[in-house]
Amino acid sequence: MVHRLREKDGIMALNFVAEMNGKIVGHIIYSNACILQPNNSSVDVLNFGPISVLPELQKMGIGSALMNYSIQEAKKLGYGAILFFGHPEYYPKFGFVEAKAFDITDCNGDNYPAFMAMELIDGYLKSVSGKFIEADIYNEDLNRAQAKAFDIAFHV
Repeated sequence: MVHRLREKDGIMALNFVAEMNGKIVGHIIYSNACILQPNNSSVDVLNFGPISVLPELQKMGIGSALMNYSIQEAKKLGYGAILFFGHPEYYPKFGFVEAKAFDITDCNGDNYPAFMAMELIDGYLKSVSGKFIEADIYNEDLNRAQAKAFDIAFHV
């Protein structure tokens, strides 16, 4: 999925790795998304994910460093907001809140704690309401056989 994001929908300026002793130990990537409003206009936002850290190095601050750094870089690049689906116990520490606070739903019109949002520009989502539409890759069925073949052929 990450490689497909890099090829099509990922934002390369917001594609980061964490390294330790010359080895990649974590990664985060962002993609373009939008909020489709009832009047069919759209508001551009970011989506992120996946974020990953090697299992043996989790809970050491690597994921937090990737989050904090990438959020600051997204702000510098002038993006207005980030929306995504993730663990509601973890992400509020970075400033994320439930998306329903901004009157934004998922593409089916639903809301739940795992659907979160963060303004990068104060007031960016103030007069916005509608449905979150993420890049197509997040809704595609990934073929496990193709993924396995890719992994075997992939060279770092």
